[in-house]
Amino acid sequence: MIMLKRFAARVLARRAQPLAKSGLVQSALAGHSALGLALGALIYIVCLSGAVAVFADDLGRWEWAATPESASVAPEAVDRAMAAGLARAAETAGGVDKVSVLYTLLPRPDWPHMAVRAYTAAGEVTWQADANGVLADAPSDKWTDVIGDVHLGLTLPGLWGGLVVGTVGIALMSLLFSGILAHPRIFRDAFALRLTGGRRLGLADLHNRLSVWGLPFHLALSITGTLFALASLMVVAIAQVGYHGNLARASAPLRGPAVVADAATQPLPPIALLQAQVADPTPGAARISRFYYVERPGTRGQRVLLDMTHRDGLTQGDRFYFDGEGKFLAPAGFLDGSVGLRIYGASLALHCATFGGLAVRLAYGVLGLALAIVSATGFSIFLARRRDRGRPLPGLERAWAGVTWGVPVAMVLSAACTLVPAWAREPVYIGAFWLPVAALPLLSLLVPSGAGVSRLLRRVLGGALLLLAVAHLARHGLGLPGAALVVDLMLAGAGAGFIASTGIIGRRAAAPAAVTP
Repeated sequence: MIMLKRFAARVLARRAQPLAKSGLVQSALAGHSALGLALGALIYIVCLSGAVAVFADDLGRWEWAATPESASVAPEAVDRAMAAGLARAAETAGGVDKVSVLYTLLPRPDWPHMAVRAYTAAGEVTWQADANGVLADAPSDKWTDVIGDVHLGLTLPGLWGGLVVGTVGIALMSLLFSGILAHPRIFRDAFALRLTGGRRLGLADLHNRLSVWGLPFHLALSITGTLFALASLMVVAIAQVGYHGNLARASAPLRGPAVVADAATQPLPPIALLQAQVADPTPGAARISRFYYVERPGTRGQRVLLDMTHRDGLTQGDRFYFDGEGKFLAPAGFLDGSVGLRIYGASLALHCATFGGLAVRLAYGVLGLALAIVSATGFSIFLARRRDRGRPLPGLERAWAGVTWGVPVAMVLSAACTLVPAWAREPVYIGAFWLPVAALPLLSLLVPSGAGVSRLLRRVLGGALLLLAVAHLARHGLGLPGAALVVDLMLAGAGAGFIASTGIIGRRAAAPAAVTP
């Protein structure tokens, strides 16, 4: 009888807890925490670098503020720049046949610069070009390209970058779905933001609200990003299954028409000849060329790819293939090709925000930053929960604060290298980014608490942003282009805000585990 009473008491006690989580919710919550614990840092780096990479053109104008801007150049100037770039690359590499690709970024209203890039066995090299097609004396790699490489492949070589980022994308999608399952009231409480309550409660509300408000964006970005990152591996798998290992046949729909290799010399076809063959006859719908890409340049077997905008829609541009003499072969099909190619083209524009202009880029930047905050606060909530339950991880709290604030500090330090001509090289940018990313979490272990790390690195970040803006203005003067001046003002404002936050947020931080970006 006593055992029966005890059993009944337990049943009644369970029934008195209507908000207790079900087995599915508990399992989802456990999986959610495990994934966030294992891949939190990589997810945060990919998300934050993506939010910055959206503004690659705007930051590129800031980076090349010393170069005069020109929204358009004559076709003859493009031809001169291409020929000069090929000659320089061939001289360095030991012959035209050693240059595998010649790539030219063409000026347009939102990117009023021209640049020529050559790929050889020794690597890639980029020169700026003026409106007359004259190349700069020394190469100058773009810092924004490096940030894009961090987002796309964590600057890892070959297929490894795509594999790692694809894994991160899969984990991010899993976190999004498991987060919804783990929080049954997440949509009902979509506007509950209790930042004035306990630290853990405020973090949880911020994490959940940003997750809900940006959920469609987050899903679209994670799905398309994962597909692009794993595209090479998918092609390899398709080749093995359907084409007996023939990669060329498996990738043919994406590679476009083939041109037989022929090492005999052949001048580069004039860009005006190419543009005339793919001009849009619709009145008021003139296309604008974005880049000019040549495989095996300077040979009779060269294949030319010309990318051009079409209309201000989701699939903004298409690509057109030409043979070595400039004869039109076929379009890539992003606009009017197969369903798969049109979906691919639209997904590319959707992920990279290459449609809609500055307004879309700003929206992507805000939502991308929100996703980075979601990834950082998710791990902070896990640490705060451990502390509240009497099982704190103080070392991990400090290290995570070093990750959260160390990544943006590393980006600023890497960007500062653009101000020193001798350091304006891709290897320097990469080293200046990854060295602080690796070192700051370790150095953070020397600070007594996670809150102390957060305050210290926020001050470092704020000071670095202010110094970067001042140094850029001092080097280029107030006569720099308007877009670059706006970037400097935004950098200075953000720096001042981070410094000010250390005197407000720092005093209110009750739990050192709660670190927010």
